[in-house]
Amino acid sequence: MRLTRKELLAGMAGLSVTAAGAAFGYRAGASSVRCPAGGRWAVDHDGAVQGGVVGDVTRVIVIGAGLAGLAAANALASAGVEVLVLEARDRLGGRIRTVETGGADVDLGAAWIHNPQGNPLTELCDRAGIRRRPYDLDGLTTGVALVGEGGVRVRGIGRLRLLRSAAGFEDAAERLAARFERAAEELAARFGPSGGPAGRPGEPGDGGRETTLAGLIDAYCAEEADADRREWVRFILRTVVETELAAPAADLSAAVLKVPEPYGGGDDVPEGGYRRLVAALTPDAAVRTGSAVRVVRATGDGVTVETADGRTERGSHVLVTVPLGVLKSGAIAFLPALPEPKARAVAGLGFGDFEKVVLRYGSRHWDGDATGFLVRHGDTPFRAWIDATGPAGAPTLIALAGGPAGRALAARAEDEVLGRAQEALASVLRAKLPPPVASAVTRWRNDPFARGAYTHLTPGAGVAAIEALAAPVAGRVLFAGEATSTVRFGHADGAFTSGVREAGRLLGVPSVELRLQT
Repeated sequence: MRLTRKELLAGMAGLSVTAAGAAFGYRAGASSVRCPAGGRWAVDHDGAVQGGVVGDVTRVIVIGAGLAGLAAANALASAGVEVLVLEARDRLGGRIRTVETGGADVDLGAAWIHNPQGNPLTELCDRAGIRRRPYDLDGLTTGVALVGEGGVRVRGIGRLRLLRSAAGFEDAAERLAARFERAAEELAARFGPSGGPAGRPGEPGDGGRETTLAGLIDAYCAEEADADRREWVRFILRTVVETELAAPAADLSAAVLKVPEPYGGGDDVPEGGYRRLVAALTPDAAVRTGSAVRVVRATGDGVTVETADGRTERGSHVLVTVPLGVLKSGAIAFLPALPEPKARAVAGLGFGDFEKVVLRYGSRHWDGDATGFLVRHGDTPFRAWIDATGPAGAPTLIALAGGPAGRALAARAEDEVLGRAQEALASVLRAKLPPPVASAVTRWRNDPFARGAYTHLTPGAGVAAIEALAAPVAGRVLFAGEATSTVRFGHADGAFTSGVREAGRLLGVPSVELRLQT
């Protein structure tokens, strides 16, 4: 169970990102932050200054205090621009939330620095004096336990063959991996990124639907003669895909396979949690929490922002960094209305579900060599578990519920979720566990200031939609956040990069300075 998004999909399927990119004709956009001489930060646009801004930049209102908003506000304030940050919550960080659970620090939102080599969050940690610890997510593949009905484990060579079939290793599963690659290429050639004949997602018909990951997984598994083995492989692939990309496989565009990976390496976690990055980026500027924005109005000479408490703020420009889920909800009215390409992008891009159930115990009551569990047990939403004892510093199990599983958890009361999670674990371990010392349940779908987890590509809304979402409106209204990153959507570093990008756009410079709190 490899838990890094684009490499996960390419690796487990035996399909190279390069081959998929060629099949789908991917056009890469700016994706990374580089640090030129002097310690400044620049989004890599070949040194070009981003345009689209009109008027003098004198007072910028930043809506949202996640990584994107904080990075932009920090850069603008460091350049001497007056900045006001409006945050709806009573805290900073947005979808970053580090909490203490029974004496252990646990990130309920963003948790890992995926692909830390060359990743701007690695540089941010280093400059802010935040230590990073490797977290071997690759090791979850070899150490995960496969659990069927009634807690029955798949063991020995049968388990190894199943994992390798799902992961695309070059041995007993070479036949299945090759089939998946051929299926992906054939479907891409037959239907193309903009559709062709289609019925069910990824299958022939009459409608012109784009290929989905569900279709590719089904094609991959279709020719496996052994029914139980076929269903196990389908279950593993769907569970990993839906957990990582936070949406049903049938709603996920296969175009995600072609998204290039700009960084390298495995995975790290920041010591003390992501809240330390939030603290490091907090700008020397006015920040007002408890200020939910209701109206953004652009005029010829500036912008007006109205908050739910009836206050009005005037600025030369506004930077909107709220999650895509908030834009989809219509909680913020834009006057005049957003142009049609941007409105289509908001409606068409996906914003999925990813919830966590954290159970902290006084001692380890599960298999010493199990790094996690994949549970194929009826319709339980508790399908994917990881042992987070290492990064948490205490015996901890975390259920990761993405896509349909995440939506199912969000629909239940917290007490019910905790009770069912412990029942699921008892079935998995075939033993009754003592009550956890502490616990936590996320509710990102129910959070009015998030309304979900993170962005994904859908059939019909791909990278072009992300580019439309990122474009300024009327030269006064700008947008940032992970949903505006063409390559790193769904990643915390994509949010950070987008904030640097928009600060540079407003300042009319190719690189910006960040003054970090250390």
